Amino acid sequence: MRLHHIGMNVKSLVRSKEFYQSYFGYEEETYFEWGSEKILFMEKNSCRLELIEEPEEDIGSKRTFLHLAMEVIDLETEIGLLMEKGLVPVEGPVILENGWKVVFYFGPDGEIIELVEG
Repeated sequence: MRLHHIGMNVKSLVRSKEFYQSYFGYEEETYFEWGSEKILFMEKNSCRLELIEEPEEDIGSKRTFLHLAMEVIDLETEIGLLMEKGLVPVEGPVILENGWKVVFYFGPDGEIIELVEG
């Protein structure tokens, strides 16, 4: 068994799509509507994100805390590339007790994006 995708509710598919394309290089894979939900799958290197937009009245308390962790080969290079695009870390880079180097960013809906070199 392996991870197929990570799904998250977002306020705006357009804004989230632009964010993940611009900063992290994800590309649109599939879009469809299911009931009142608009669903967009994005993919980069076999890693899939499922972005789900639904009307505010249907969301209620469905929004949950989420963080995505993406493995990178060279953390300093990735930080530099994101800084050039205007995305600034909210924490890090730091080295964890297990030796991993990590840095954290906020996504457009408050999700935390963690880059890990380890």
